[in-house]
Parts: sequence; C-alpha cells; structure tokens
Amino acid sequence: MSTITEPTFHPVEAFGLITKYRRLILTGTTLMTALFIAAAYTLPKKYKSHFTLTINTLYFQNPLIRDFIPEVSDYSEMRSQRESLIRQALTPEFLGTLGVKYRIYSARKTLTPGLISHLKSLGIRFGFYQASKEGSGVAAAREDLLSHIQILNLDNTTFSVSFMYSDPDVALRATQDIYAQVIQTLLVAHTNNLVNVRDAIRKRLESLSFSLVSSSPDPRASIRPQVVSDELADIRNQIRALSIQYTEDHPVIKALRDRERILARWQGTSSIRPAGQVNDVSGEQVLPVIKDIYGDLMKKMNYLNIALEADHAHQGDYFATIDTPSYPESPLWPKKWLLALWGCALGFGGSLSIAAMLEYFHRTALHASSLAEQLGIPLLGVVPNVPWNLPLKSESRN
Repeated sequence: MSTITEPTFHPVEAFGLITKYRRLILTGTTLMTALFIAAAYTLPKKYKSHFTLTINTLYFQNPLIRDFIPEVSDYSEMRSQRESLIRQALTPEFLGTLGVKYRIYSARKTLTPGLISHLKSLGIRFGFYQASKEGSGVAAAREDLLSHIQILNLDNTTFSVSFMYSDPDVALRATQDIYAQVIQTLLVAHTNNLVNVRDAIRKRLESLSFSLVSSSPDPRASIRPQVVSDELADIRNQIRALSIQYTEDHPVIKALRDRERILARWQGTSSIRPAGQVNDVSGEQVLPVIKDIYGDLMKKMNYLNIALEADHAHQGDYFATIDTPSYPESPLWPKKWLLALWGCALGFGGSLSIAAMLEYFHRTALHASSLAEQLGIPLLGVVPNVPWNLPLKSESRN
C-alpha cells in the first residue's frame, strides 16, 4: 500500500491547467478585455498640446552691460533661471484670464454634484464642516487650472510646456496663449533689467550734474554779486513762508534748499552745508573727481542705450521655438490599445488564478477515485447518496 501524499499544485502544471480550463480562461479574458475597451470609449478624454522652447545663453550674457548685470555662466544656475522665467509667466492674473476666457472655471463648477453641495451646507449648519474662506474657491480653481500645465526640462536650455484638457480646441488655443505669455514675459523681463539699470545711472548723473553746477561758480557772483544776494534772500524768504505749512521733506522745500546751497556757495559762504557733511571740500578739489565719474557714467549710459536698441532689434536671438503649439489629433488618455492590453492581461491572470484555485480544492477534496489512486486499491463502486427522508416503496403503496 502506498503512502498518502498531500495534493499540491505546481506552476509547471500551468499549461495543463490552461488546457483543462480553457473555456473558463477564454471567457474571462474576453469579458475583461471587452470591459476595458468599453471603458476606453466611455472615460473622459484628455487632449494634450505642447510647445518646445529654447532660451539661448545670449539672454543672460551681453558684453555691453557686464559691468552692471553680471553674466551667468553656471549651467545649473541658468537652468534654474530659465525655468523660473517660464513659471513667472503663469501669474494668477493670467491664469484667471485663461480660466474665464475658455470657461474652465465654470466647467469645474459643474463637476460638483448638487448632492455634495447640499451635504456641505448641512455640515456647515450643524458644525461638522468648516466653511471655506472667501476667495478660496478662486484660488482652488487656479490651482486646478495650473495642474493642467506641465513644464518639462529637456536639457539645460530647452523646455517643453504642455496644456491638457478634455476639449482639443481649448487645449490648442490655451497652449497658444501660454506660448505668447511666456515669450512676452521673457522679453519684458530682459528689457526691464536694462531699463532699471539705465534709470539708476540717469538718477546718478542728475545728482552729479547738480554737484557740477554747485562746484562751478556763477559769473554773476563775481560780476554782479548783488544779483546773487538778492536771489538768495528771495529763496530764503520762500523757504520761511513754506515752512509754516510744509515740513523739510516736502519736494518744493527740498528744491529750494538745494538752490540755497548753490547760491550760498557762489556767494562764498560756508554757513549752510549738506546734512552729514563735516569737512567742506573746496570746489577745485571736488570738480575733477566729479567730472571723471560723470564721464564714465555717460559712457556706460551710451552702452545701455545701444543695448536697449539691440534688444528691440534682435529679440528673436534670445530664444528659439523648436515645436510650435499643434492641434492634438488623438487623446492622450485613454489609449484604447493600452486599456485592451491591460484588460487582456488582467482577464487572463484572473481566470488562470481562479482555475488554479478550483484545481487545488478539487485535489484536496475526498473523492473516491482520488483515494483509490492514492491507496493503490481498486475501486469496486460508489455507494449512492440516498436522502434519509425519502419514503419507502412499501409505504408509498399503502
């Protein structure tokens, strides 16, 4: 008599299992594949439109203005600045305009079922739910809109910007608006840097020109000193009259004070000095230094004007558009072939697992044929299963 071994199932028996339960596996795989294909046609579609933009190194390097704006040569820093410039274009105002223009905000509102909003109102009434703050709905809508925009760093200089939406027309037009906004932001940011430096130099030149005028004596001071004295007295009378109504920080009083200092210096007095000045330096010593600084700044001012003219004339040299926004011909999601492949794999794997479980429980059950095979005893017959509550033949005849 052979010993009884515990029935098990081995993975090597998978082929025989497929053959035995082929109908179950075929049915399960077909049904699951059909279900996933039907889902591919019913799920909401997402279309994606994108553009690829390269920001050249010339945008960060200009030999004419390297004395004012340091050139960026580190690639990682330039990559961070490029990405930051692109993200700066996605301002809350622009996102709000985009959401209203294409009715993305209103489409988002319609997605909220009436039952959910009613439950929220009940929760607020009974204190189970806290009401959102004013303006949080707009902020949430902007965040939702921003999630549709994706910025990918392809390399140190090239970026891919895409917009995803359920309507292909809206996806294309929104991507075109984002492209125009990014280009405009790049140009405005570059021009503003130059303009800010030019304005700072211009203010410094105005201050130096005032110093030059105050350091150079007026011919009237030596030819007609009484004219200078009369003007100085008139200026002081105006200051006294205005001081009753205004403070020393008023622009008119400041201008009169500056004129008073110039006239006093021309007249040869040193009683009035600028605030914070301890030692009075003679005009003969200050004038050459001021002239040198003034001439150097004028030269740099000319360089900045040339850079601004070149900035307007050669704006296309700062960036290059590799891929323009194009119409999405097919949805990015769902992919029919991908869902069909997933359904086929899931249906086949699930059916095979069910078949393996059926085979395992079949082998572990107490079947007469299995016991005869395990014990090595011939099977003479199987006792039929007769219910105990059936009436006997004799009782049925009576």
